[in-house]
Amino acid sequence: AMIPEAGGYVVWVQRAFGPFWATQNAVWNLVSNTFDNALYPVMFVDYLQWFPLFRIGFATYPLLRWLVSVAMLAVVTGLNLLGVDVVAQVSNLFAVFVISPFVALSVAGVMSGRGLQTAVWTSDFVWEPQPPVRWGTFLSVLLWNTSGYDSVGALAAEVEQPGRDFPRALGITIVLVTVTYLVPLAVATSLDAEHVRAWSDGSFVRVASEHVGDWLAAWVTIGGALSCFGLLNTLLCTSARVAVSAAKLRVLPASVAKVHAESGVPRVATALLSTVLAIACTLPFSQLVSISMLFYGATTLIEVLALLALRVSEPLTPRPFRIPLRASPLALLYAGPVLLCVVLALLAPPEAWLLFLASSAAAGVAHARSSGATLSSAARACASGPGWWWRRRPAARYLLPADAAAKAGVQLDVFDQASQRGSLDQYVEPIRRVPSGSCRAAAADEPPAAELSDEAPSAASSAVGSATASSATPCLAALAASERKHT
Repeated sequence: AMIPEAGGYVVWVQRAFGPFWATQNAVWNLVSNTFDNALYPVMFVDYLQWFPLFRIGFATYPLLRWLVSVAMLAVVTGLNLLGVDVVAQVSNLFAVFVISPFVALSVAGVMSGRGLQTAVWTSDFVWEPQPPVRWGTFLSVLLWNTSGYDSVGALAAEVEQPGRDFPRALGITIVLVTVTYLVPLAVATSLDAEHVRAWSDGSFVRVASEHVGDWLAAWVTIGGALSCFGLLNTLLCTSARVAVSAAKLRVLPASVAKVHAESGVPRVATALLSTVLAIACTLPFSQLVSISMLFYGATTLIEVLALLALRVSEPLTPRPFRIPLRASPLALLYAGPVLLCVVLALLAPPEAWLLFLASSAAAGVAHARSSGATLSSAARACASGPGWWWRRRPAARYLLPADAAAKAGVQLDVFDQASQRGSLDQYVEPIRRVPSGSCRAAAADEPPAAELSDEAPSAASSAVGSATASSATPCLAALAASERKHT
């Protein structure tokens, strides 16, 4: 809501930590999105195997499995090329189809009298599974099932009031996700109490077939397949917009950043991602999850750090939605997610780490080529992390809504456009604090320009006058030399 840009988390990190870590984050997200999105064609085919025709066909012709995945991917790509409105409408329609069979299973189980056996939910909590739990895969799959909420940030530029709509949508979604996980699971485990320990992929379909009928088993199967279709439909939409931001950072070719003038669809990015996905969906499910979640954990970690950094470096920037906590309690709130990201990285398989290191190195090279940075500075930034930037960060920026500045009678211009981090069309930056000599002293004494309101034009004049009368003469001379108009 604070930075409603199409790049989402790429723009957030660029705003907080600058272009080097924005480039790293862009590459990590691209790799994470590639392997994550490739999961859904794989699962789509897995669901179809319940039908004998597909099961026999996949066993007889292994290539047919990949061709069906690519056909599903082609349909999703076509929907994305039509525009974000079509994606949203199709996703809403599929949500009804996905949830409805589990609602039917839950109702049928409760009406049978066996659907709420609470003893099953609490008995035998401690038991030794055979074979032993693969904790890395387990944690990756667990977090994968509850991740991805940050991806909607890539659509913020296409939402009229993100500060109002996103909190509402996320709150409703979390409630729906929790209910659709817990209620069908509670009913199904009650119906299938004697086989709970043997549960695996496809257990919901088996329970529906044995306790209700084959018609419901087929409905659950189709619902699961449509779920994969709907998820890929949405995630390809957000991933393409992240690819556009990556192209603007010169991580990808400039042609990828092209957006269709009428529909606003990044057609080149969408087609490019679909081509890569067609190759990636040849990998097995568990390997895709493990690789995807290592990269996702890295991006989540740097997103949290960006949130905390912007709270300190831009304390007065307007935030249509603000977590009602100060910096220290906010950092404590995110300690849990950060710890999960660290554990996820420690449990990642060796091939995931090799790909991560190679991708990070490629991102460093891309940044050096695009910015002309020296190898030593890039290596120092990479080794020290955001903490290296934090010690050398520019002083806090104060941003004003442009309409409020106009009403206050202050003529303002965006300062230092060469280093703008994302588009700030609805904001202007009246004064940038310069961390050197008398300029810094003057900035420390000046009234905070961001607190100017549209009810007090005189306050604007007094604020500017106070800054001018102070020891800020070198600062004002520098601004004049930049050939920009300032009051």
